[in-house]
Amino acid sequence: MSKQIVFAALFCVTVLLFTGIVAAEPVLLRADSGKNVTEMNTTLHFFDLGVGKAVKLTAPSQNWKVQAVLIPGTDGWNETQTELPAARTIAVEIRDSDFNLLYHWSDIQLEYFTFPAGLGVARIEVPSVAVNGDFYVVLYERGAVMTFAELDNVKDQSFIFDRSTGNLYRGVLPVGDNKTIPVNWVIWAVGE
Repeated sequence: MSKQIVFAALFCVTVLLFTGIVAAEPVLLRADSGKNVTEMNTTLHFFDLGVGKAVKLTAPSQNWKVQAVLIPGTDGWNETQTELPAARTIAVEIRDSDFNLLYHWSDIQLEYFTFPAGLGVARIEVPSVAVNGDFYVVLYERGAVMTFAELDNVKDQSFIFDRSTGNLYRGVLPVGDNKTIPVNWVIWAVGE
């Protein structure tokens, strides 16, 4: 009798695994060094209107589904302040390898980037956007939030997207004297 129960349980688990009813573990995709943010050489940075920080990621399988975008950063507030910052609109887009828009999300930053300690990781849920091969996640901060730029271990997968022209430029930060340095934007995608 006990062998029949064990066999039946194994059969049920096998059926669930092969039919996809049991969810796979979420996968985190990154375009930075992969280190913990506290171990990276970073700076906080923001762009005003018109441009976004884009990261190029590669789906680990066909029809991989983006379920959330994670962005370490801040809107400048912490629990020592008595007033919250002004509510400002931010946006996130998911685009395919040809930069066609697959998903657009926008909201005010307060719910996502206002943390008691000042810094935190914003989690922006998306409705399981299917992607294949290379795709882009774009953040439009619009001066509302500051996010991390990693200054070392540059992977050439971070870009500046000029939404008005559709042009994509290498992700860089100015360092003075009309010079720039390449960076990794610290923007992650989670999915399965």
